Amino acid sequence: MIIRKAIEEDVKQIAEILVEDWKIAYRGIIDDNYLDSMNVEDRYQIEVRRFQEYTVAVEGNEVLGYAWNQMMDDDVADCEIIALYVRYSKRNNGIGKALMLDSMELFRKSGKQTMIIWCLEDNHESRKFYEKMGGKEYDTGTHRWGDREYNMISYLYQLKE
Repeated sequence: MIIRKAIEEDVKQIAEILVEDWKIAYRGIIDDNYLDSMNVEDRYQIEVRRFQEYTVAVEGNEVLGYAWNQMMDDDVADCEIIALYVRYSKRNNGIGKALMLDSMELFRKSGKQTMIIWCLEDNHESRKFYEKMGGKEYDTGTHRWGDREYNMISYLYQLKE
């Protein structure tokens, strides 16, 4: 497995990963109607506009997962992993950890000091992962998908070595 910047040829697989992951991992958390309405073609149109901000974990031609990294100028955090997804069938193989560590190193090299990541409050699997990776619960908020608001929780990471 290697981690590299995403290229346009990765976008279809990125869209597939996101749609599949949401439909499986968020079932029972996000409204079924919203999940059932998601499709790869629509998601491709969104992801193709921003894939330059992604890193991907690949093996051969297969995208195993991706991270969407963003630099920020905020009082609390100066960088964020906006999204971190691993192909559902490839979970628990160190891919998410590798992507996260790569993102943290990218931020460190850019002089960033505090990273934030948000997730659904009811997504206990991801929360456990973020805590295992050293994140400290920070703040709560909400985010709207479809016609519902969902509770979110953030984790902060100190990047100083």
